[in-house]
Amino acid sequence: MKYAKVSGNNVVIKLPIDMLVVAFDNNPNNYDEEIKVKYKRKFAEGFADHVNEHSGNAETGLTVFQEWIDQIFEEMIEGDSSYIRYPKEEF
Repeated sequence: MKYAKVSGNNVVIKLPIDMLVVAFDNNPNNYDEEIKVKYKRKFAEGFADHVNEHSGNAETGLTVFQEWIDQIFEEMIEGDSSYIRYPKEEF
């Protein structure tokens, strides 16, 4: 499944709610196997709020989403992607 695509001037990311529920319900980091999603829609809204507003890094103040974007940028740079301009190497 593709989660991201380019549409017009936007990168659109879609995460099916059912997929998030399955991922959460089966997450090995849940401290108790009885922890499950109770209300799918409210869970999805909480997830979206967390993505948009929650800061996972007290030093930078970046949201979880911003940190994720930075991580992707790093991987793209390290991947020597042809669509990124790199500094010319001096010999």
